[in-house]
Amino acid sequence: MRGKHRLFGARFWSAGALLAACSVLPVFGQTSQGQSTKPKIAGNFDQVHVLPPGDPAPRGEDGHVDLTGRYYPNHAGRMLEGGYRLPRPIMQQYDPAVTPQENPVFKPDAIEKFKEATPYGSCPPGGTPTSITTQATEHGPMELVQKPGVLWVLSEFPQTIRRIPTDGSAHPKDPDPTFNGDSRAHWEGDTLVVDTIAIDTRMRNISVGVPGDANAWLHSDQEHVIERFSRPSKNYVMYQVHVEDPVVLVKPFTSAPLAWTLAQDPKDVWTEYICTENEDPETYKNMSQKEKDNYEKSGKSQKGAPIGLP
Repeated sequence: MRGKHRLFGARFWSAGALLAACSVLPVFGQTSQGQSTKPKIAGNFDQVHVLPPGDPAPRGEDGHVDLTGRYYPNHAGRMLEGGYRLPRPIMQQYDPAVTPQENPVFKPDAIEKFKEATPYGSCPPGGTPTSITTQATEHGPMELVQKPGVLWVLSEFPQTIRRIPTDGSAHPKDPDPTFNGDSRAHWEGDTLVVDTIAIDTRMRNISVGVPGDANAWLHSDQEHVIERFSRPSKNYVMYQVHVEDPVVLVKPFTSAPLAWTLAQDPKDVWTEYICTENEDPETYKNMSQKEKDNYEKSGKSQKGAPIGLP
């Protein structure tokens, strides 16, 4: 992940990103006898594979499944990018043929007001559930730290820290809106159910439904998010999000169960990303006005179109 221009992660290709994508293509050489050598792939991406389940999930001091770990939004247990052209079973978090997902259905009078792409060059804050769901295109890790009575959810980009009580306590009567919202959790067997309200209405839902910033949508002050975390085995955490918003949606949206895999490299480390407005000014300066406008218009151009599976 080092050296990646996050501003372009889900929106535009930078020259570095294009080179990175090209670097994973097979490279054929010739031996001194003129015979072709076996293809070589930079970064050992030819060795990437779907992780097995691994050992049974560990348990915490309180007897519950321990969710603690650093996880990636794919089946490989490491950082991957769409440009790596790996098989879909490795890259995708769910198989639509096995666990189909019906994407959000917006009320006709809400589309113009709430369906809005993330503007190019902006630094949208992290929040619930976007800090997790946006990794469908950002590909960044999620780190969970579980202690008796509390779960910490940490995201690299956008940098987010969530502290979630897991003791079943109730929401305050009149919580102040924040980007993370007020989250309270309880256990249902080995599944941690997180209930969140009071999410700031400036918070965009990104990849909540169709992946990508161009499909982002705003929400009303009545949005209610329910997340489910489970760990069926050592190498996998499953995440599912349910969103209710009677002002914006015809009916609640429920995602497919999304797979996250445990980082396999013991040297896998946290990396700091700080987004600043137009962090690549030379690129932005050299873009035509049409290119600058294209991204913001792309979300609006889809308003009358049906939303299908990714």
